[in-house]
Amino acid sequence: MISVTNLSKTYKRGKIKALNDVNFTVNEGEVLGLIGPNGAGKTTLMECMLGLIFPSSGEVQINGYNPSHIEVKKIIGFLPEREKYDSWMNAREFLGYHYMLSRQPLGGAKTAIEEALDTVQLVAEARTRPLSTYSKGMLQRVGLAQMIVGKPRLCFLDEPTSGLDPTSRNVVRDVIRSWKNEKVTVVLNSHNLDEVERVCDRVAFVYGGRIATIEKYGEAEDQFTVIVKWSGPEDAFRRLEEIGKHAELELSLAEGSSARFILSSKQQLPQLARSLVNAQIDVEEMFIEKKGLEKLFEQGWRQLNEK
Repeated sequence: MISVTNLSKTYKRGKIKALNDVNFTVNEGEVLGLIGPNGAGKTTLMECMLGLIFPSSGEVQINGYNPSHIEVKKIIGFLPEREKYDSWMNAREFLGYHYMLSRQPLGGAKTAIEEALDTVQLVAEARTRPLSTYSKGMLQRVGLAQMIVGKPRLCFLDEPTSGLDPTSRNVVRDVIRSWKNEKVTVVLNSHNLDEVERVCDRVAFVYGGRIATIEKYGEAEDQFTVIVKWSGPEDAFRRLEEIGKHAELELSLAEGSSARFILSSKQQLPQLARSLVNAQIDVEEMFIEKKGLEKLFEQGWRQLNEK
């Protein structure tokens, strides 16, 4: 879907490097998260992929086309961090305009607009008010609805939950999940690590105009950690060690009465559970430990410092 090759972007005659030889791909139907500190180059990278700015060197291709190509524009949806809408329009008029731009059948406009506004949970009373009267959260909902009526196959979201209340953040997440179910490709730039963890398949750490690391998230991970908390006999950990050796699992002692097993696949999870029962371990809790994006931040910093 997206191929970024040797992409660099400089300003002020090369004195400022916003992007420095960036390479990565995004697969069709994938949700990729971009994380990193302010000024890392995330927004510049997204703008290059959108064709809003031109790279100084390297290239971006979307389905084999340059981002400025009309075939790319037909499939793209974009929600910027700072909305600049026609404030004199109301929500229905605004969506009607974008529905027309998407060249869909005019007869379906009314239904599509109301369904989009229902999806983003914009209250009926607000739908006929000028956008100039809307709060930040309401404008963000309208922006999402604008993307929905266009039926894009590739969506870019720049800080979509910045400054939003919990209800509005949940609306954004639900829309991203619905796109994910429909195999729509999504590129998400966000400082909200919890949001990124919840919806992204892979996460890229960006700093100093470079991508330091890209990692998979969710159920697709090849290796994951299971935490087992127990109560009961003092020799419980010794029994756990025996289970680990027998099943060829890496085991370490975690905080308190808990142990950490590293599994190479989820197929080993039922085997581990049966072994715990057979060893008469009084298990209080057993759960999969998430890697955590904080660790990805640390890993990214280490990679950059080593270069």
